[in-house]
Amino acid sequence: MSKNILVTGSGGIGGVNFVNALKIAKREYIISGTDFNKYYLELPNLDFKYRTPRHTDSKFLEKIKEIIDKDKIDFLHPSPHSEASVIAKEIDKINTATYLPRYDIIIRDKLQTQEILKRNDVPVAKTETVNSLDEVESTKEKFRDEKVWVRMKSGAGGKLSLLCETVEQIQDWIRIWVNRGIAEYSDFMIQEYLPGRNIACDSLWHDGKLIASFTRERLEYPFKHISPSGITGTPTVSRIVIDEKVNAISKKAILSSDSRPHGSYAVDLKGDVKDNPIVTEIDSGKFHTTTALWGIVSDRLGLDSKKNLADYYCAIGMNLVEPESLGTDIYPDGLYLIRHIDTGTWIWKEDGYKVKIL
Repeated sequence: MSKNILVTGSGGIGGVNFVNALKIAKREYIISGTDFNKYYLELPNLDFKYRTPRHTDSKFLEKIKEIIDKDKIDFLHPSPHSEASVIAKEIDKINTATYLPRYDIIIRDKLQTQEILKRNDVPVAKTETVNSLDEVESTKEKFRDEKVWVRMKSGAGGKLSLLCETVEQIQDWIRIWVNRGIAEYSDFMIQEYLPGRNIACDSLWHDGKLIASFTRERLEYPFKHISPSGITGTPTVSRIVIDEKVNAISKKAILSSDSRPHGSYAVDLKGDVKDNPIVTEIDSGKFHTTTALWGIVSDRLGLDSKKNLADYYCAIGMNLVEPESLGTDIYPDGLYLIRHIDTGTWIWKEDGYKVKIL
């Protein structure tokens, strides 16, 4: 029997990948999707599509509830983190199954997360806050390296991030966004520069039990030359890596931030000068943009169907299967995912193996 799934934010990169992963699953899904952008709503392979207000609009949740009732939705997946937080806050009023962490876990910002991890001896980047431009000079003096990252306390895709070397650069960067009314002084934090690998560890948990995880290194970003930070949100080239230290640190980080993790968790790490992995961020209740895409890779490689994590996540969330732990490192080491706008998506290996998957 088919199941009715609702994917919000389905026109975003993560939403499109999630829908594509469900479409190749052995289970039959009828997929409804939403987005506030009428153009991007044309991208995912949906059975039913609906335009909604932005998640900040009070009518957003009303529309979601209306779709759930109309399409007899069996499971709701809010794709972007911002929409997951809205759904989680009103979870008792949502008349369908979900698979999300608690609301208070989802809405933690980067600074709150850093403080929790530090108390639990998880390696984190040195971080300081500023509340005015006058505090920048004394704050920067607390860092050994000349280079520091200026970042927002919340937001995805490297939002308002910039690598700075001088007090003046930091002040100018913060001033631009405050003067434009996009941010407040207190929204920013200064963080040590970590020059090593850019790592992402994605994991799925159920009632405190690790179900599956995999780790990849981000190698290239699209149009990075036009972004001041060099980061544009989603990688064009990434590589599966197997690193026990990353696995251990990521697991400890998640359990430190949530004593009973439930749902999907995305941990970002950067290597220090010796390439020791340092946690920079945890996104709870979020699939990274390519998490579901690796499930399509898994299908093309003929791996266990449960390694299509979008499908397995939905099945667990609807109680269709008993959660079975697949362990860590569920995808083969050294496998590259290469993609770009209008060029397709490929899996590749150093030995010359190459297959187009989308």
